[in-house]
Amino acid sequence: MAEYQKYCYWLDPHSLNKVRNLLEQEGIQAEEEARIPCRVLRPSLAPRVLTSSAWNGFCKRKTSWYWKSDKAKKLLIVSSTPLQYSGLDRPIIIHESNFQPNRFPLPEDVTQLVQSREFEKNKPRLWDKVTIAEKDTYQRWLKRFHVQESFDFDRIFMIQSANHANFLDPRFFTVVGEAVTPYSIAKSAYVCSSCLEFFNILGSQWPVKYVVPCLGAVQFARVPQDKYFRVES
Repeated sequence: MAEYQKYCYWLDPHSLNKVRNLLEQEGIQAEEEARIPCRVLRPSLAPRVLTSSAWNGFCKRKTSWYWKSDKAKKLLIVSSTPLQYSGLDRPIIIHESNFQPNRFPLPEDVTQLVQSREFEKNKPRLWDKVTIAEKDTYQRWLKRFHVQESFDFDRIFMIQSANHANFLDPRFFTVVGEAVTPYSIAKSAYVCSSCLEFFNILGSQWPVKYVVPCLGAVQFARVPQDKYFRVES
């Protein structure tokens, strides 16, 4: 089996149309994803386009960070091979890795992360507005993925928040070359909206980061649970 790789390019609508026209001239049709952002990460050879509407789709609350970021209103094209067109010279490259962190945070570390100034400054208002229906859905998901632990959504939500905070103001990181390289601070069952880190909505300032897919990405993108992916900018 070929090694998993994805090349991701953020574009304005006009530039994306130019790229799609060039692809169509080669007989390649780039399908659109308008509901679930992580679905463009499926191990498929065909390029896929992530529209802005996807960030208001299935994961609307969780992906609301998009609208506060410098990517807002831009579109993403994702391919399993590099796209050799003018203006597409700085992709986000995602591939599997053997990375394993030295440690995960203790409860007091989680508290410090969610209290960080960068997290509070960047957090969208919708992020904290978790509904009862969402909590019920998440409990069912944990059962589906055989997570054997008493359900405490408030604790899980704190870890999810701290995980995003670690890519804004890292407390848990390794060093690649001389560069700070943050990583996901928990396994798949306890992280959320990993598309934000995969697509550089969060953590774009780091040349490399290591990202674990959330359960949504495991389900919809069919990527391996608890596996760290290397994300290069």
